[in-house]
Amino acid sequence: MAFKDIGLQVFNQLLEYILKKQNKRANIVVETSGDTGPAAVTAVKGSSFVNIFCLYPYKRVSPMQELQMTTIQDDNVSIYRTEGTSDEQASVLKELFSNNEFSSKYNLCSINSINWFRVASQCSYYVWSYLQVYGTPLSIGKLVNFSVPSGALGNAAGGFIAKRMGLPIGKIICATNANDIVHRTISQGDLSMGTNLQTLSPAMDIQYAYNLERVLYYICNENSSIIKDIMTNVEKQFKYESNAPKVQLDSIIVNRLQETFLSCSVSDDSTLKMINEFYINYQVVLCPHSAIGVYASQYVFKHILTDPTINVLTAHPAKFEQIINQAIGKQYELPNQVKELYTKPQRFNWLHKSSENWRDEWI
Repeated sequence: MAFKDIGLQVFNQLLEYILKKQNKRANIVVETSGDTGPAAVTAVKGSSFVNIFCLYPYKRVSPMQELQMTTIQDDNVSIYRTEGTSDEQASVLKELFSNNEFSSKYNLCSINSINWFRVASQCSYYVWSYLQVYGTPLSIGKLVNFSVPSGALGNAAGGFIAKRMGLPIGKIICATNANDIVHRTISQGDLSMGTNLQTLSPAMDIQYAYNLERVLYYICNENSSIIKDIMTNVEKQFKYESNAPKVQLDSIIVNRLQETFLSCSVSDDSTLKMINEFYINYQVVLCPHSAIGVYASQYVFKHILTDPTINVLTAHPAKFEQIINQAIGKQYELPNQVKELYTKPQRFNWLHKSSENWRDEWI
């Protein structure tokens, strides 16, 4: 399980309800850096109303995440192993969805956090966790902070929307790995894409955090003209244009961001340290993504924040067996249902970079 399973299970139920009433069928196209793919295909497998086409980057997801996708045999599920990065996959999908005629003809939809429903549904557990701290009814004036492992910023965007809806949230810590586009944007206003680096937390190996556009829209008082100017240059980077300019936010926008958000980047060494320390102290095993959020709250911002801080965890540690073994210094015992995946047949298609026009070929 991952936090994305919550939003995607709800999404599929609602989608099937609507499609059944309209007597239609939808084609979901999704790309994953690790956790979205397994959650998405599990949510819709066997559906009579939905086909799903899922792309994942070869050797950039954990072996368990890969098996969670490639061992699904349902006819409505098509898995594509690519030679790209998650950012390259996302750029292809964005181009695909920008073709309105094609999207309409094949009734395309997305299940990534680019889909607004994903973010909206994720608001719910911010409210739930707040109530676990202070109880009901809402204790007006009593604040709580959240520390959120951040890649495309969908999870933290859910918390941001919950705060705008009135939930008493103080700060939202956005903790990234070495792919620090979110951290650089919040701390410096630098919205420029960097090189996509492979880390121990693959689901966050992202340099194009598309939910930043949503957050900035509200930060800028819903002024679409300002956002258009910013995102026009960001899109040039996302299309990998050679003359794409650097993108630097105005200091006023950065200050507005920092009214809600704090951020930091956590190294692989610190991630392993946190997994080991948490296991020794609490006999609880954190996945590498969760460890990044906990490290940020325990080491980076512990003495800055006075209100309670809730760590938003991301995925079951069994998905990252080799990393967990390295961190805790012994063999992590996998659940039986996870072990069974290694015995099942796999099914997938390849998307190679066979020429300079590989994007067009993939589409």
